[in-house]
Amino acid sequence: MPTSNRTKLLVATLVVYIGVIFALTIVPTHLTGFRNPRSYHINVVPLGYSFTCFLQDPNQHPHITTFCLRNTLGNLALFVPLGILLPLVSNRFLTFKRVLLFAVFLSLSVESIQFLLRFFGNPRAVDIDDVILNTLGACVGFAFYKFLMPSYVSRRAVVETVETQSGPLEGVPADADSEKL
Repeated sequence: MPTSNRTKLLVATLVVYIGVIFALTIVPTHLTGFRNPRSYHINVVPLGYSFTCFLQDPNQHPHITTFCLRNTLGNLALFVPLGILLPLVSNRFLTFKRVLLFAVFLSLSVESIQFLLRFFGNPRAVDIDDVILNTLGACVGFAFYKFLMPSYVSRRAVVETVETQSGPLEGVPADADSEKL
């Protein structure tokens, strides 16, 4: 079955988006303009750094609350589009489990690259909390996909069911197929 222009556009969007993730998370902070006050740290205790970050004395560290919020919400928001784009691009990602596993894999890849690049002078922090928050963000994106796009999800399922039962529906727009069923 030929790939539609819409599918090609979604795949291109996903590829560019993943490239942006790597650019934002791998490029040294002095190039991105964002400086992490504790970029030398490596955190392997789940949620350890995120909670202690918020417990810092704001009088002693006046910008710490802003930094903690930006870090936590930024890690969460960074992967929300992933949870939306994956099921739009491929039928393989129509389940929560598959989106979750891909998000864990991608986030672990980012953190692993950050760890390895530390040996070459990259000052990025390595943090298991980032993996947890990124994965949670992808799950939130998948929930948006499932619950805020139900008409698209149900129409896509009907068209795909008909196509698998009778072969590709050539020359008939997808919207016309779902109207008949």
